[in-house]
Amino acid sequence: MRDGTPSPATRAFQLAWPVALVVLGAMVLATAWHRWTISLLFAAVAAVPLLALRGLLRAGLSRWFATSMLLLLAVMGAYLATTGADLTLEQTVQDVVPRLLTSPQPYAVQADLLVGPLLLTALVSLLVGLRVDSRLRVEAVLGAAVLYVAGALLTAGSADPWGLVAVLTLVVAVLGWVFLDEHSEPVRQRLSMAGPVAVVGVGALAALATLPVGQAFEPRDLVAPPTYQVVASNPLTQLGAWANNPTDELLEVRGDEGPLRLVVLDDYDGLQWTAATRYEALPTDGRTGLQPGIYPRSSTVQVSFSRLGGNWLPSPGLPSSIAMADALVDPGTGTLYSGIDTAGLVYEVTGAFDDPPQAALDAAELPEDGLESMTALPPLSNALSDLAARVGEGADTAYRRAARIEEFVRTSYELSTTSISGSALWRIERFLLSDRTQAGGGVGTSEQFATAFAVLARANGLPTRVVVGFRPGEVQEDGTRVIRGEDAFAWAEVYFRDLGWVPFSPTPDDDTFQRPRPVEAEEPRLPEPADTGSPAPTPSGAEPTTDAPEEADDEATSAPSSTSGTTPDPYVVAAAALAALLLGLVALRGGRRLRHARQGPTGAWAEVVDALRLAGIRPAPHQPADVVAADADTRLGTTAAVPLAARAEAVAFGPAAGSGTGSDAVSADDTRGRLGEVRRAARRTVPAWRRWWWYLDPRVLGQRR
Repeated sequence: MRDGTPSPATRAFQLAWPVALVVLGAMVLATAWHRWTISLLFAAVAAVPLLALRGLLRAGLSRWFATSMLLLLAVMGAYLATTGADLTLEQTVQDVVPRLLTSPQPYAVQADLLVGPLLLTALVSLLVGLRVDSRLRVEAVLGAAVLYVAGALLTAGSADPWGLVAVLTLVVAVLGWVFLDEHSEPVRQRLSMAGPVAVVGVGALAALATLPVGQAFEPRDLVAPPTYQVVASNPLTQLGAWANNPTDELLEVRGDEGPLRLVVLDDYDGLQWTAATRYEALPTDGRTGLQPGIYPRSSTVQVSFSRLGGNWLPSPGLPSSIAMADALVDPGTGTLYSGIDTAGLVYEVTGAFDDPPQAALDAAELPEDGLESMTALPPLSNALSDLAARVGEGADTAYRRAARIEEFVRTSYELSTTSISGSALWRIERFLLSDRTQAGGGVGTSEQFATAFAVLARANGLPTRVVVGFRPGEVQEDGTRVIRGEDAFAWAEVYFRDLGWVPFSPTPDDDTFQRPRPVEAEEPRLPEPADTGSPAPTPSGAEPTTDAPEEADDEATSAPSSTSGTTPDPYVVAAAALAALLLGLVALRGGRRLRHARQGPTGAWAEVVDALRLAGIRPAPHQPADVVAADADTRLGTTAAVPLAARAEAVAFGPAAGSGTGSDAVSADDTRGRLGEVRRAARRTVPAWRRWWWYLDPRVLGQRR
């Protein structure tokens, strides 16, 4: 740099530095789409407006005209993109935040989702471009921080899980501050000052990234997704009609073999099972209430409607994608619905369902909370409560209790396609408790078998729901499978901790979910109507009393060990570490100043030398104090350094001065005032971004003059 004119290399770095920072921030924002092409698009939008603006300004255009023209071009691009998506620019801008926070991730490559973040990136790029020549040099860092935070919020912190981009951004920012600093001190001295700043920042970021964290902040929880009210007939009542027309072709299916779910019913009020009535557009944001299990399995099928009718759409599991624009889904159960006429409808759907191995099932237990709605029951009669207690009695795990209930219902009652329909509580009590001399006693369709299992399971504290669906169907010569009326049935599912929803089919002779069942030594028995010695009824939703008190005690005793101790908040730990480091620097610098204050004039001169070093003025060790002071006054525009040097030399090399006199006290006050003048003048020569570090800078520690 000569005569204040930066060299070409310096000008290139002045431009490359803010571009690099803005691009780093944009890369974090782009991770919400999980596409490398989108990352390139965000990088281009981050760099091009800034470079274009600087080029226009160098060509002689005014800041106002150049910025307005580029901003107009950005808005026009956004307008054209939203027009292709059948949206107005006004709608996009107004709904950008709710739309982003209610759409599933990774985001689909859609104009309505991309326009908002891209406009933000372009605006940040332009604002940073306007301030490239600023002496503060914080605008580029703030712009990168804005984009970084936006990306972190959109991805709930998963955009940069290890903090690598944050560390890289900090390093680039510090390097720019060091090499672009217009102060006259050598770059090596600037690096010695910037090193501790970078170490502190990187250490804090590393602490935040590596320490275990709890639930990440999810801004989506603050925005309710758009919902749609759905009113449709319950297909549970159609099971009898389908069973009485066993050869009617309902569906034709291609793809993975397995049962199809039509409707999941999780609300039972004693009169009927009901499905959700509030649905969302596909794809959903993944919020499903109870967490899916750790053994998911995916299935993709093509479904062709024949004579099924209705508006429910069969799916192999919780749908992740469907080739239908107007399909709606209940994200809690995966039930699919379409408002259009389904006659002749053909679509492809991919869904996931829980498929845990048998070894995991044998030890399956229940989650600790969140089960209230899945175990709710209306008041049960004493006889039904007594039966539920007897059936679940003696099982040592939740899964064995469910398997015991399934085996009891499956083997104790008779299947009939002509039985009385209904799932009201009175119908289930007659099915379970009455003999075959009464209408519906001991006889039912899969509707009664599935509901009976669900009622007994909920009475034993098992979270349960009922599913209406279809068996895989009959394979045809062309590889398709035909699903007929005889394939329609209902089954139940029980939720287990870490395993998700596990299907149970208590319907006799149904092997759709065939798996090994635990063998129980003692079969449950029906209560006699006049049996007064039966166990006390089990309250709805509570665990039944078992004959294994020692195991219960062991479990209760060991429970605290699994939850003992609390994980420290990483933000608190990082803040404490940073505070300890800063306090240590404050203590060291404060101790040095106190030591100098006790040394009188020589200590005051030592403080002047410290101030000069912090300002980038390094006096040579061989120079006498009066020469250093004269040079300092010239550089700083003060007159205080020379008297301080003269008094220090007089005390150090002259005869011992008297003490306790009034003149000495005046001189001490005068020394403090002059020292303060030098300090203030020296600190004013430091760039604003470095002034906060003045009283913490460790470079003067250990220095002697």
